[in-house]
Amino acid sequence: MAVNATSAGSMAGDMADFRGGAAAPGRGLYPRRTPPCRIRAAGMTFGTATSRCRAPDCDQPPHGAMANVKKESTMVLKRLTALGMALLLCACGGGDGAPAIAALQAEADGARAAMGVPALSVVTVEGDAVTTVVSGQRSMATATAASITLNDRFQMGSQTKAATGMLVARLVAQRRLRWDSTMAELFPAWRDGMQPALRGVTVEQLLRHRGGVQRDIEGEDSAVLRPLVTGDVAADRVTLARHFLHKVPLHAPGTRYVYSNIGYLLAGLAAETAGGAPFEQLMQREVFAPLGMAARLGFPEEEGAPGLLGHTLRDGVWTPTMFEGEERHGMELLAASGGMMASMADYGKLLRAQLQGLRGASDYLDRDAFRRMHGPAGQYGLGWAVTDEAGLGRVSAHSGSWGTYYVFALVLPDRDRAVAVACNCFGEEAVVQADRLALRLAGRN
Repeated sequence: MAVNATSAGSMAGDMADFRGGAAAPGRGLYPRRTPPCRIRAAGMTFGTATSRCRAPDCDQPPHGAMANVKKESTMVLKRLTALGMALLLCACGGGDGAPAIAALQAEADGARAAMGVPALSVVTVEGDAVTTVVSGQRSMATATAASITLNDRFQMGSQTKAATGMLVARLVAQRRLRWDSTMAELFPAWRDGMQPALRGVTVEQLLRHRGGVQRDIEGEDSAVLRPLVTGDVAADRVTLARHFLHKVPLHAPGTRYVYSNIGYLLAGLAAETAGGAPFEQLMQREVFAPLGMAARLGFPEEEGAPGLLGHTLRDGVWTPTMFEGEERHGMELLAASGGMMASMADYGKLLRAQLQGLRGASDYLDRDAFRRMHGPAGQYGLGWAVTDEAGLGRVSAHSGSWGTYYVFALVLPDRDRAVAVACNCFGEEAVVQADRLALRLAGRN
């Protein structure tokens, strides 16, 4: 186990050891010479609309890898109710402010054991103080268990959307971009090929999932795009953008909410156009570096050093699972939607920035920008599903997963508190229990 507690003035050098992977003994071990299970991500890549474990000995039936990944906004708000907002309202002990580090560690250890997941990490933010604990093993792939560390990065999935919203807000603050900048303005060379209704779609509408563009790369779009992609990320993002701007919108822009990873692809390209650099560089320059985060885009498994492995359930056993080929390339193209990987200690810095900004104590962005991200209530903000709850005030929530990791985060500005829980696996029960843990911690008095 490992613990990291930091305050506003001491965050920079405290990232001791937070990203790793260990193998658990028993049934979860891979047979020798059997590679990690690999899956196709439905709807997110140029693959088929189903997913199958492709380990040689795997008899797992096809399934939609993303079908069970909970969509944010209304889905998150419904989950908060279904899980019981009473969890947030109860007086669960823990004293004033964040629970004691030892108590938080004990809670994380107990939750991980009860959930049966390989590794779990919890970060809590109280005002400017960030506390991180980790529990468990980096992977279930070998007989020798390596413990997760405070520096180990989780793949954050759609938690990336809030970071993309922050990037766009920075460019707006620098007057390089406007919230109402349109597709026709940003991409004039493509204007004639755009659907007329999509020419006026704004960057903010895309970030709020109100642009009317398609949800994901799926169905006939996969078939059309597959022969057009080259493997060059920059060129292929442009190919995707032009393809989807040419399609008839799902609805009149601005009139409905439809969760769209393609919308974030377009928002990411808008940022590239305004910022004069690739999306990956912009995220480092405008989000990660200013917040002191050692975050990156990608998957921990690809870093070339021991670290976390993502897992899925196979025959009831957590099995290391990776993406490859065109499926992985498709995810790279959608980096603005789900590409971030970060330790939970680093992610705590991003959550802390939300609280600081919402109380007007941030030099990163002004208060109005953060209020735009976290409002209006009952709708999707800029990477956050937002609601007002009696006794709690404003609550912003989001979940993230590509299907092999899971992260759930809550921001409660009226309590000056934020909480996030992450595990290096994805499964229905693990998701429910991770959500419950986050809600319970967020509701402490």
